[in-house]
Amino acid sequence: MPFQLTQTLKLITVVLVTIFIVGGAVQILATDSFLAFEYGKASFPPDPFGYTQQQRFILASTNIHYVRTHLPGDELSKQFLNGLPVYNPREVSHMADVRAVFQSVWRVWQAAFILLILLSFFLWKRGERKALASAIQSGGLLTSGLILSIALLAIFGWQFWFNTFHLIFFKPGSWLFSYSDTLIRLFPVEFWFDGTLTISGLSLVGGMLFALVGWRGKRLLADL
Repeated sequence: MPFQLTQTLKLITVVLVTIFIVGGAVQILATDSFLAFEYGKASFPPDPFGYTQQQRFILASTNIHYVRTHLPGDELSKQFLNGLPVYNPREVSHMADVRAVFQSVWRVWQAAFILLILLSFFLWKRGERKALASAIQSGGLLTSGLILSIALLAIFGWQFWFNTFHLIFFKPGSWLFSYSDTLIRLFPVEFWFDGTLTISGLSLVGGMLFALVGWRGKRLLADL
């Protein structure tokens, strides 16, 4: 296979590995299991405006299933508690934006996974096994370095990271709410900080595992 083509396919594989690892970690954040883990922590702040732990979990879980499209598009606007709407129109609008972003990320992750499998199979069958192993190692190292940088930024410059993330994906100001609004009560800053570190930790471990597999593969192929 031409050298230039091999290098191009290697580069694509590196990018796909990074998307696969990070995207997979992001999916874990939007689960009832992670929500239960967060709410079960002794350090997790209680709701200062009166939601019980059970009410809070049910509402937050509904939010998560809405984002994952397990529920109809108008589900949040139909949520009432004690005769009052749970979410105001700005919150409903923002969650519609969150749902759109999450679904886009999900589709990109699915496409990356399929392409990674196909490309790996193609390189393997064409005898470019060392190139494949090298790409897997490089993808793991790239993921680890990128995620480590993000984690450090989140730890030492949380507000800057949080604001920058939202400015990339959402309209300016559309994600700012009062402390008495439901979304802040369900998902306080501690939830997002823990979530960022969880995604970073899982991605870092995944990146190191891919790097190890790629490195080991190169060693084995070199001995043949």
